[in-house]
Amino acid sequence: MSQQPARTVILKQTEPYLPEFYRCAARLRARGQVVNYGDKLTKYCVHATDPEGPVLVTDTTEFVFTAS
Repeated sequence: MSQQPARTVILKQTEPYLPEFYRCAARLRARGQVVNYGDKLTKYCVHATDPEGPVLVTDTTEFVFTAS
């Protein structure tokens, strides 16, 4: 069974201050991977996905970054 493509992945910071570099690294690390709530991508943790559940991150996936 193939995973649904992710429309949106919401990532929450795991540290109070993070340089922009970590956002780029999280996007690159996620691309082509299946992610789900709680997964860690560099200094960010997956807080939610749309649709809910495990999703495949594609080139069209939108990332939303939130503070911890």
